[in-house]
Amino acid sequence: MRLAARPRRKLIIMLLLLAFACTGLVGHVEASEGMRGDKCLIAEDEVIVEDFYFLCRILDVKGTVEGDLIGAAMQITIHDTGVVTGDLWVGGGKLSIAGTVGDDIHFGGLTLTVENKAQFTNSRTDVFSVALNTEINRDAALPGDLLVYGYQARVDGSVGGDIDFGGEALIIEGTVEGKVDAEVGDPRRSTDVPGLPIYDISFSNPGLRIGQRAHIGGDLAYRSVRLNEIPPGVVQGRIRFEQVGGQPDITKVERTDDAAKILRGYAVASVRDMLTLVILGAVGLRAVPNVIRQPAQNVRRRTVPTIGWGLITFMLSIPLVIVVVVIGLILLTILYLVKLNELTIMVGVGLLVVGSGLVGGLGFLLFFLGRVVISYMLGQLVYRFVLRTPEPGTLRRWLAALVLGTAIYALVTNVPVPALGLIIELISVLAGVGAVVMYLRELANASNLFTRSETPETFPMTTVTPPSLVESAPAPGMANLPEGFKGFDDDW
Repeated sequence: MRLAARPRRKLIIMLLLLAFACTGLVGHVEASEGMRGDKCLIAEDEVIVEDFYFLCRILDVKGTVEGDLIGAAMQITIHDTGVVTGDLWVGGGKLSIAGTVGDDIHFGGLTLTVENKAQFTNSRTDVFSVALNTEINRDAALPGDLLVYGYQARVDGSVGGDIDFGGEALIIEGTVEGKVDAEVGDPRRSTDVPGLPIYDISFSNPGLRIGQRAHIGGDLAYRSVRLNEIPPGVVQGRIRFEQVGGQPDITKVERTDDAAKILRGYAVASVRDMLTLVILGAVGLRAVPNVIRQPAQNVRRRTVPTIGWGLITFMLSIPLVIVVVVIGLILLTILYLVKLNELTIMVGVGLLVVGSGLVGGLGFLLFFLGRVVISYMLGQLVYRFVLRTPEPGTLRRWLAALVLGTAIYALVTNVPVPALGLIIELISVLAGVGAVVMYLRELANASNLFTRSETPETFPMTTVTPPSLVESAPAPGMANLPEGFKGFDDDW
């Protein structure tokens, strides 16, 4: 597939262009070359004879752009009278194409729709979409390939080339002249993604669904947790299925070949996990050794509390992410309604960075750091109780314990008995995460990050002896006074 040979280059270029647009680096150019503002319009009788750059809240293309269309907006619409002779490099909320496009379409955002009135002058026009939702409407005809990375893609029209999809849900009700290569979610699950009323997006359940009247001219290769139902006679080529995500059970195999295949997969998965944990653990022991060593001691000495803290962290992480996303959407909606377009884009970029950092940090804590801690703890136990060797404070011995522990951990958690491996990994991950949280809490307490009541400073009590009431000597200035003088009157 022509498009498949260059997806990485296209993705990098598109993300750079979108980043430039979102941060304002595209900037304000001359009126004949670009536009920025709230509502941008290329009028029906307007012809732009070069590339057009934009940074708007809403962009309507009703005229002609004899070049590429590059920029970002909350909503981009190429109307049936609009013409773009070059490529589309755009990002934002929604891209709707009902006009004429001369070359490839590159989009990053929420939803992309190719309407039934859309026309393509190039017989090899491709669509490359990184979006939650991508749709080829009924009676719409895309002449080239469709490459989608996102939650879902729906093809009700026709695709003249191939489809390459990576996400949760792929629905094909129309025609695909080439082959289909897809990785989809588990068809047994229901969608857990809420719809977006602002952009009129509703999300389908995961899996691969092909209609009775669909047509696929080439091969169909898909990867999923389990087989999807494929109507007979729809796929003209071969159908290949690869199971991913599900752990095989060696106790239920009936043939020797299947057992050998499962054992090979077990060995590969164990080596892969071991290498991942060793690399991350080695970096951690070199840069911040206490973040791994101290939690490992917490797991050894306080196993039950660490599991409890890990469970609490896991339960709180999900609502925390939801709250951050909801607050961000509310803030963006308010800014969108008051039409603060530039501030809306900048806040959106900021929220994207914060949300990505939060999700990435929690994911790293839950899926990697906790397992590294448990692996190092296992290596410590082997050194102490099996090898009878104390663990000196040297980086070389730390790394040796880590390698030994990761080997044990990977072999145990990847054992091809799903219930056993899953239970062990779940408990160990919770313990590792809880141990890290306990260590961070202790570190914060030691650094006075939390408010603590301080005992007021006390001073030693001194006893003051009162002066004697016995008159031992006349007071100063009372000598040589007349007899019977007792003092001055108050009037003085």
